[in-house]
Amino acid sequence: MGYQAEKEKVESKLKRVKTVVLCVTLAALLFLCVFSAFVPPDTWKYHVGKPRIAKIGEGELRIHFIDVGQGDCQLIEFPDGKVALIDGGDGRESTETTVLRYLNALKIDTIDYLVVSHDDADHCGALDKILEQKKILNAYLPATKPENSNSEYAQFFARLLEEACTLQYSKSYLDLGNQESENGYSFVFLYPNLVDADTAQEDDNENSAVLWLDYQGVSALFTGDAPFSTESALMRDDRLGLYEFLGVELTSTEILKVAHHGSADGTSAEFLEYLRVETAIVSCAKNNLYGHPSDKVTTNLRNAGVDSYVTAERGTVVVTIRADGSYSVDCEK
Repeated sequence: MGYQAEKEKVESKLKRVKTVVLCVTLAALLFLCVFSAFVPPDTWKYHVGKPRIAKIGEGELRIHFIDVGQGDCQLIEFPDGKVALIDGGDGRESTETTVLRYLNALKIDTIDYLVVSHDDADHCGALDKILEQKKILNAYLPATKPENSNSEYAQFFARLLEEACTLQYSKSYLDLGNQESENGYSFVFLYPNLVDADTAQEDDNENSAVLWLDYQGVSALFTGDAPFSTESALMRDDRLGLYEFLGVELTSTEILKVAHHGSADGTSAEFLEYLRVETAIVSCAKNNLYGHPSDKVTTNLRNAGVDSYVTAERGTVVVTIRADGSYSVDCEK
């Protein structure tokens, strides 16, 4: 066979391959179009592309600091099978997808405790979509009048009213823990000290809920966007012994969710020394416009000898507390 004939044979074969590839691609696109027209994306898109997460071990408690970019979202798996979600990140579609795929990866359909630390959009924006997909049993909300809040919180609150769940304001001394079982734990609101929206501070961050978690002698503090004034109030109330009847030992807090994404208006050197923190997690986006975490907070953490994990660098961070009182930290990156 001559060169020209061989060349024509190869070209003919390539044309057939290209034709087949084109036909397959068009068929796949047609299938997706028809599939999407009859099957709403919300029924399947949160079940594909899920992260791989190991099953929780017997007697373990896990805290997932989910990487939602410039926002906050913490998921807690308790040893008795209950689940708590603190905040839900912002309202971007990518955030909604991240959180829902994470919940689905863990096969979580019911959230026992939903805590909205405060009504900033980067903490509550995705909760509206989460409500569409998951059942909420109990919701703990900031003392904020929805009509005076941002549109994300107002929309979430309106949908929440349609759910068959218990609603109440976050307030100090409220204990959601379970001390009766063999693997008992404390999960306590330490702040804010208020009763209703009429007594709330004008600054939303000053209303931010603060919760203390303890399991097998390992403690964690969740601070939302709490500023210096809240830190001072927590130390004052602890020194006055106001948390003793709850079994709270604030000065033995090993794990800290750093307030306000590492903003310079919180996480003082005095507060870190008082808590005796060993491990800190900062939730923020890479190259964010706010410069989080601030150099001041980074320096305070370093000077206090704290091991720090920033979601912008490490992705989702998971802390596992075991029944023997030990704990470990695992990162996505």
